[in-house]
Amino acid sequence: MKKTTILLAMAGCYSPFLMAQEVSPANDNQMQQELDRLRQQLILQNQQLHRLQSQLSSGQTQINGQVSDTRASSQRRAPAPSRSTEDLLLEQHNVFDRKLSMDFGLSYAYYDRKQLLLQGLVVYDAIFLGRIDTDRIRSHQWTFDVTGRYTFNDRWQAELKIPYVYRYMDFSASDSGAGSNNTNIVSVTDRNDGGLGDISAAIYYRVLTENQSRPDLVWNVKVTAPTGKDPFGIPNTPNASNNNLRDVPSELATGTGLWSLSTGFSAVKTVDPAILFASIDYTHYLKGSFDDISAEDGNQPGEVQLGDSFGYGLGMAFALSERLSMSLNFNQSFNLEAEQTFDVGGGGKVPGSDGNSASMGMGVTWAISDNLSLVANWAAGLTPDAPDYVVGIRFPYRF
Repeated sequence: MKKTTILLAMAGCYSPFLMAQEVSPANDNQMQQELDRLRQQLILQNQQLHRLQSQLSSGQTQINGQVSDTRASSQRRAPAPSRSTEDLLLEQHNVFDRKLSMDFGLSYAYYDRKQLLLQGLVVYDAIFLGRIDTDRIRSHQWTFDVTGRYTFNDRWQAELKIPYVYRYMDFSASDSGAGSNNTNIVSVTDRNDGGLGDISAAIYYRVLTENQSRPDLVWNVKVTAPTGKDPFGIPNTPNASNNNLRDVPSELATGTGLWSLSTGFSAVKTVDPAILFASIDYTHYLKGSFDDISAEDGNQPGEVQLGDSFGYGLGMAFALSERLSMSLNFNQSFNLEAEQTFDVGGGGKVPGSDGNSASMGMGVTWAISDNLSLVANWAAGLTPDAPDYVVGIRFPYRF
């Protein structure tokens, strides 16, 4: 009924002539025909409206589908870091997405030092007349450490490292005297010792998060406690057979004996397919007092302060697959001369105690499972103050 009324109103607006003839009973058939025609037009208009609505809905669905495909494509172009990349960041930098991680490591360092002493004169630049002394020291050091890291949030992380150090050293010296009855005397001895090393604790703070224009930057502060056996006041043991070996310690140290404070920055930037990383650090040793700071007989109390050190590192890594990666790195550190002051007598800087240690290394990481990884690394010394070579293996486990 309501629909008929609307149609009549529309018909009235549409045709004034029809309104004029509405009161005439003779035109009922003509009016009925006009109503039927208008009703048919209304049906056609409704059908056309439905078609337009269907086309509009189809167009919106297609647009939404294109947007979804675009978003999915964008997500595919920026995938989540692979396990190999995460292992690299954990080894060279810091990872803040794991609440707790434990790291078990074992490393071996080898030192070989030779010293040739000539006492005499050279005749015609070819013939040496005099005494030749050859000293050689070889050192083997194994270090086992357990490192725990706890992440408070995506900015702060704490670390505790407990090392155990075992050292083995052998000393040899040869003495060739002058004259026709010269005899070559070789003295050989060795020492070994082990114990707890210097425990360290560190705090890491993420200053910047990596994006397209800047690297991931982390600041660290580290404190190292003198929990290992200090090297001061250890007496030398003379060789019973001859006096060639004069500076052989009776026992070996496993720590520095001094508190130290370190700070530095590490940065990582992803440049597909490579990962670039760099670091700088500075270490200051606090002055310490000891009952004996000399290897000579008797106690000679005094104070010792090791020289501050500055170091940096550069490297590049590649993710070879989802679970395998490889890295190359260069590290160098410089330390100033140490100082010692005797309670009775003078003191000052220790000549020859400064150093320059540089090494070139490489490493391989392999994700064994979702939580456990294996990291193998190797480094070769490039300066006399650096170890000849260092090899190590680590097993980081992330909960």
